[in-house]
Amino acid sequence: MLKELGAWNKKHDKAIFGTIAGLPQGHFYGPSTMAKDSATLYLFIAGNTTGPVMIKGLDNKIQRVTVVGNGAALTPKIVGKISWSPVPGLVYIDIPANVQDKYMTVLEVKLDKPVKLYRGKGGLN
Repeated sequence: MLKELGAWNKKHDKAIFGTIAGLPQGHFYGPSTMAKDSATLYLFIAGNTTGPVMIKGLDNKIQRVTVVGNGAALTPKIVGKISWSPVPGLVYIDIPANVQDKYMTVLEVKLDKPVKLYRGKGGLN
């Protein structure tokens, strides 16, 4: 088991070593880290997850999403964004079973600039 943990760490090292704290609670359901420049998010998803994962309040453009360790490209879907509203939509990312890690899948989310989060309330205010 220790060898498997070492192999997993090696495969996902860029999401673990040399990173900083990720998203605050409430923006992603699960652990996350960020590259030191804050323009790359790493989302950790427990193995065998079904359905999409969601990021709330991300006020950035996503350049690309890939699975760390195998490089599979994923397509994020933004739902609920209204053009005239400052409230960002919800980001959904489907993770097909064939690209998931059996222990913990890690997604690399490359952003257009350092992370900017919407922390206000929804609606017209």
